[in-house]
Amino acid sequence: MQINLAVITMSKLQVNQSIIFCNSTQRVELLAKKITDLGYSCYYIHSKMRQDHRNRVFHDFRTGLCRNLVCSDLFTRGIDIQAVNVVINFDFPKLSETYLHRIGRSGRFGHYGIAISLITYEDRFSLHKIEQELGTEIQPIPKQIDPSLYVAEYQMGGENTSEKQQENNGNASANTKS
Repeated sequence: MQINLAVITMSKLQVNQSIIFCNSTQRVELLAKKITDLGYSCYYIHSKMRQDHRNRVFHDFRTGLCRNLVCSDLFTRGIDIQAVNVVINFDFPKLSETYLHRIGRSGRFGHYGIAISLITYEDRFSLHKIEQELGTEIQPIPKQIDPSLYVAEYQMGGENTSEKQQENNGNASANTKS
């Protein structure tokens, strides 16, 4: 069910590049395989891979050879890739710090980005805790997502720029329940 939500979400968004986070290395590999089997360009990276292999995957993703990267929290800090405009929390994090670092992978270098979290019933306590700690409410994903929030073409020309972009300060976040 959750994989279906991720694929539907990816198909409805204008993805330049995306990073999809999982909470375990095993789930990283399984999800990447399923996404690839569905015909999407997808690599994966996690801490149990050899360093030279991780370096190659990172380089290939950074240069645009692949549009989607499934990863563990290894990829939450210090990784800045300008082309990433979509982050998906396939597994919702347990800690607010992890949540912030994950969603911060989109909308880098003055570009806008969107972060989407797939929330299960079991995630409700972590969701509430993170909202409380960050003093925010993570909104349900709307039926239609305004591309001007995360697509570069809309940001450059200014033709569809909205006040909402400025309010979000470059990052939009939403969640959906499975």
